[in-house]
Amino acid sequence: MLWGWFLYQGVIDPLGGIRTLWPLFGTANQMLAAIALTLCTVVLFKMKRERYAWVTIVPSVWLVLCTVTAGFQKVFSPDPLIGFLAHAAKFSDAMAAGKILAPAKSLGEMQRVVFNDYVDATLAAIFAAIVIVMVVYGVMACIRAIHNPRNTALEIGSMAAAGDD
Repeated sequence: MLWGWFLYQGVIDPLGGIRTLWPLFGTANQMLAAIALTLCTVVLFKMKRERYAWVTIVPSVWLVLCTVTAGFQKVFSPDPLIGFLAHAAKFSDAMAAGKILAPAKSLGEMQRVVFNDYVDATLAAIFAAIVIVMVVYGVMACIRAIHNPRNTALEIGSMAAAGDD
């Protein structure tokens, strides 16, 4: 239901949904890839296959750097063409001065742009934070796996089946 509301906000956004949704889609897409590669790295360490981990570590590092950088730029850039908060401030300042900026045609549409910018900034910051948290916990899991001499990538079901023999 929340995604439906979010998509609806993009449709009624005076700037067009593409400017509201596309930056977040790109960030979320890369975020998922970074998380997946981080989890694959953890599995390799738990399987005691550290020598192959570079295959996932190299693209993980690149994706994490890109995703977190893009997220922070989308939130904090002072350029209204890039940063959600700068764009919201530009429209808020215009509303305070009684001006209506194109493509908005009314103060209501101006308020909608500002609201959407704050929603986008919040989500971009959350996305970046999730990536950072996942990487930190992934590194911690890899360190624990290095210090454990056994293969710890075992499923509960496979252990139960092995005990049945």
